[in-house]
Amino acid sequence: MDRRQSPRIEVQLPVQVWGMDAHGQPFTHPALVTNMSTGGLVIQGVRRKIRAGEILDVRMANEKAQFRVVWVGSQSTGELGLQRITAQTFVANSVLAHCSQAAAAC
Repeated sequence: MDRRQSPRIEVQLPVQVWGMDAHGQPFTHPALVTNMSTGGLVIQGVRRKIRAGEILDVRMANEKAQFRVVWVGSQSTGELGLQRITAQTFVANSVLAHCSQAAAAC
């Protein structure tokens, strides 16, 4: 049984990420959300050394939210697991739940 608190969906959504890298240098970088839930994102394409625990801002279209880096994947793909720490979400909970249910029915 899956222990996740909210459903996840696979997506391909462009975002802009900014924050501080592991060397204390500010950066802004385009990235791609590959997986999302109401509580977090998986992004790819951040080609900077980032440490778990760092706070990053992520902007999608006109919406923005803050996330904490909870895991760092392959540096070659720039994959990061992010947990939402602000109240703003990119997708309304009901839309995300609907998409997840529709995908599970297939």
